[in-house]
Amino acid sequence: MKTRTLLILLALILLGYLPKAIAGTDIYKHVDKDGNITFTNRPINNAQKFSVASFSRNTEGLQPNSPRVKDPIQKERDATRRQILKKELVAEEKLFTDTQNFLEQISNPHESNTHQEKAVQLRNKLFLHQRNIYALRKELAR
Repeated sequence: MKTRTLLILLALILLGYLPKAIAGTDIYKHVDKDGNITFTNRPINNAQKFSVASFSRNTEGLQPNSPRVKDPIQKERDATRRQILKKELVAEEKLFTDTQNFLEQISNPHESNTHQEKAVQLRNKLFLHQRNIYALRKELAR
């Protein structure tokens, strides 16, 4: 029992230090004469050296050379997106209402099996429209 506990403790300690150890390693990129690219942590002749730390992101979460969108442009994009979402919501609400009305017309417990199958399909379709309406309203509320 003690050996197992010691092994688990040792594994946890190693896992705690592993990310720090990996962050300090270097990566080498080698392109051979056929154009095959090899990445390794061992030095190779004529290989380009990269530091893993150079791949980390800055505090804003963007690379320094990442394109940025100016506020007026982003606000315009947001307004356009909102209009599209509103149009989709109106269309989904209409489809929901139409499906619900059609379902009420054919829902009769004494009808044949084909009508019952159609009613099940319509209920499934109604559920999908309802779910889409919920998602669109949730998105528009943000």
